Amino acid sequence: MAPRKKTRTVQRRRNPTRTSRLRSRARKSAKKGFSIGKKIFPIAKNLAAPVAFIEQISAKHRQTLGTAYTQAPIGQKFKILSNIITGSTTGLNFFKDEFQAPLSQLKINNIFNKWTTAGLGMIGYSIIAKQANKALGNNIMPAISPVKSIGKQLIVGGALGGLFDDKPTTTNTVSQGTANIMPQSAMQSMYTQGFQGNDSTLSGMN
Repeated sequence: MAPRKKTRTVQRRRNPTRTSRLRSRARKSAKKGFSIGKKIFPIAKNLAAPVAFIEQISAKHRQTLGTAYTQAPIGQKFKILSNIITGSTTGLNFFKDEFQAPLSQLKINNIFNKWTTAGLGMIGYSIIAKQANKALGNNIMPAISPVKSIGKQLIVGGALGGLFDDKPTTTNTVSQGTANIMPQSAMQSMYTQGFQGNDSTLSGMN
């Protein structure tokens, strides 16, 4: 019998398709993004409640102050915010040369604000995402637990800030510290005087 010729099987290496390359890149990007998120989420969780509280409790005061706050130096802004927080919650204003915030009346309705709404939305996401992952058998929806934790902190900070969120009154008050607030009557008086002064100047020139 003639010896059988050995046949060599050539295994062709399959070139990765474009779809597989895109999937591989997506996985790498997801891992990288999740790694960055793991570092950011703890910081966001710690800052969520204080930021929501300070922003909510001071929003109406800052709106009333207007440019007296927005154009103030950083040091003065710190004093104004400190007075707003301590004045609104305890009635004490430590910086007497700045805006004096009165003790706020507790407003239960104000606990429903943008911060608590955002927090509820994040908790809602965590519930829906958990059920979606369970139904699909795959962790498609990411960062469920961190988002839920941040949402809880936003609710706490926003609710407390809203509780003491009371609109300040500026009637009969021309200046409160270096953060000047000018009532509408005073502004109208200045405008009228300036207009009359311009008329007299023009008359003299004629």
